[in-house]
Amino acid sequence: MSPASRVFHAMQVSKLFWRLCLLVSLLSTGFAADIDVPESCKDISGGQELSLVANASTVHWGYFFNGVEPNLVASSGDIIDIEMITHHAGDDYDKMIKGDPGVEDIYQWALSGQNVDMRGKSGSGDGVHVMTGPIYVCGAEPGDVLQIDILDLKPRANPSTGKTYGSNAAAWWGYQFRAGFLDGDPREVITIYEVVEEDGDYYAMPDYQFRFAGGPTGYPGPTTPCATLNGSLPEAAPGFEFDWSNPDQIFSGNEIPCINGSQTWGRYDYPGLITSHPTGTEDSSIKGLFKVPANFHIGNIGLAPKYDSTVDSVPPLVTGGNMDNRRIGIGSTLFLPVEVAGAFLSAGDAHTAQGDSELDGTGIETSINGKFKLTLHKKDDLPVIVEELKYPLIETADTWVVQGYTYADYLEELEDPMSTIYGESSIDKAMTVAYNNTRDWMMNTLNMTEDQAITAITVAVDFAITQVVDGNWGVHASIPKGTFGLPTVGATTQVKSTDATPAASGASTIMASSVATALATILMAFV
Repeated sequence: MSPASRVFHAMQVSKLFWRLCLLVSLLSTGFAADIDVPESCKDISGGQELSLVANASTVHWGYFFNGVEPNLVASSGDIIDIEMITHHAGDDYDKMIKGDPGVEDIYQWALSGQNVDMRGKSGSGDGVHVMTGPIYVCGAEPGDVLQIDILDLKPRANPSTGKTYGSNAAAWWGYQFRAGFLDGDPREVITIYEVVEEDGDYYAMPDYQFRFAGGPTGYPGPTTPCATLNGSLPEAAPGFEFDWSNPDQIFSGNEIPCINGSQTWGRYDYPGLITSHPTGTEDSSIKGLFKVPANFHIGNIGLAPKYDSTVDSVPPLVTGGNMDNRRIGIGSTLFLPVEVAGAFLSAGDAHTAQGDSELDGTGIETSINGKFKLTLHKKDDLPVIVEELKYPLIETADTWVVQGYTYADYLEELEDPMSTIYGESSIDKAMTVAYNNTRDWMMNTLNMTEDQAITAITVAVDFAITQVVDGNWGVHASIPKGTFGLPTVGATTQVKSTDATPAASGASTIMASSVATALATILMAFV
């Protein structure tokens, strides 16, 4: 065993007592009830290649919950292809829905009803993302950590055209509505982008813009059949059934009356709205004005939280969810704490590109097909890098990224959390949580004192605004691997790091550094 490896071995030994105390604490905590373990878990073995296609029967729209039947059963070591469909495909039906059977099935909305009629945690649009899943991970228990290697992400071409388009909705929840408009005219403007490939590289090019509603033409907004006002939780597991209703037709705080079988939407108040073009507001002056290098990533990927009902898909969670961190892309690895048996992994809200902050409310929302590898780390044998994990942790080729939000765990910290979180967001608070998470992670992983961690963070760690639009605003910290001799753990980042730095290979091998060697010398006295 190398001195650097002994550092982490010594840390694990020295933390044994703490981990036993944690186990007692977890066992004494009241968790949400769990569904029965799927029968297939008895015979399943890791290392399979699986796939989960997206259609109306394999997605849940706008919520997380561990009380629904899983759409796939997997285990540690499996590689899974997952289709992720954007919830903004209705911004241009012909380009993003028509001709793609899976997407057509999800978006089917006629006078007779909607194929997916429960949209949001209570069916009233209070949660917006089309989430493929959930995936039940055999053997996953509270206290474990699920490692998700993102092996590949590819834009989903429409079979009828061979092209891929995405939508950027500068919507009412975007920061520009807080900052104000130069002409005093608050407006929602949608920009449609085409995803193009040039010499093996992907780019996003703006195609045209349109106003969601209003403007000089007086366009009232899209008109749709009336949204379903009541129903039952789809695919509810035995004992988790419930009915939902929205008799007052309130969507995002606004009453949208049903008149003669149709509703007109003057604001983007409900997910999956379909705009029929032309609207009279289209503007092609932006076409080809600039070209953005693609950074395919997943805006919303997470596990079901410990909660006794459906949870809004918008505010990000301890277990991941709508982080909108553009680093969750090809070659990255995501580590999420498990709070419920089976983990219940779901993914959606994929983006072609997005800057830090996601300022106007969305990225380039695009349907994308992804390939993932799952590795389950059991709570009694966690790598030191994910010990005490109470937030999402991201690994890239060169950095470890610690995620923070306004509230570390808003479901636990707030009364009536899903009603109050949107009015409680603060970048100041998110910075404090991100700092606290980063300090604690560095003290635990590198066995630093608080004062050592403070100076290390100050001189070497970059903080940035993740997003200011998701209710529970985000700040993240990027910690350079090389500076601190931090390990490479993820399968895909390992390959990249090995190419650049031959010493960084293997899940338990730490890059040689004077920091690691010094720590080993100090800690070996305690082994």
